[in-house]
Amino acid sequence: MGEPPTGSPESAAGPGRVPGRWRRLRSGLRGIHRGSAALGLVLLLAGLAYAVAIGAYKWHLHIKAERLRADGVPVLATVSDRRDTVGRGGGTDTVQVWYEYGGVQHNERILCGSAGGCVEEPPEEMMLWVDPERPAEFVAANGNTDDSVFFLNSWGGIPFGLLGAALGGGFLFAALVPTGMFDRPAPGPPRRGRGRDRVRRTRAARRRGKARR
Repeated sequence: MGEPPTGSPESAAGPGRVPGRWRRLRSGLRGIHRGSAALGLVLLLAGLAYAVAIGAYKWHLHIKAERLRADGVPVLATVSDRRDTVGRGGGTDTVQVWYEYGGVQHNERILCGSAGGCVEEPPEEMMLWVDPERPAEFVAANGNTDDSVFFLNSWGGIPFGLLGAALGGGFLFAALVPTGMFDRPAPGPPRRGRGRDRVRRTRAARRRGKARR
């Protein structure tokens, strides 16, 4: 009465064996967990790397600007060709600066103001502090260097990087939990014999035991 029918998957697989279709299903689930874990790890590492890269690039620009303000040669540059990408007062507004140093003409596109854009029309001329050893490098009076137009020069990218890292961490955690990685190990069987754990009795319990004897 309690035995499975002859044609059932349990009887075909034999006692103690998992039917083939259930093994395939379990293997497929493990594959899904591995794929989610890999995706989560990629998102986690990429998000953290992007956020750290932005911070490192911002620090590089700050150090470079301080060095050029201290050691650079002042040169008057001509400002032209403003490009307003999003709208006045917002977006990555840029301008072209033209200057001459050592008889060589240089030009470079830099941010018009801060990373948020220009709040007013830029002047027609702007003072630059040029590196005498590398004349293509400079810091402008508005605080921007020759390499300020770069996708890492934006504080707004850090929240996106951290958000991607958080999503990746969520995927990774959700993929690892079903595998039992975070499960606590089951307690082992109690030891027997001479090495078994002894239960310490209180002084009052020992007195009661002696009184019974």
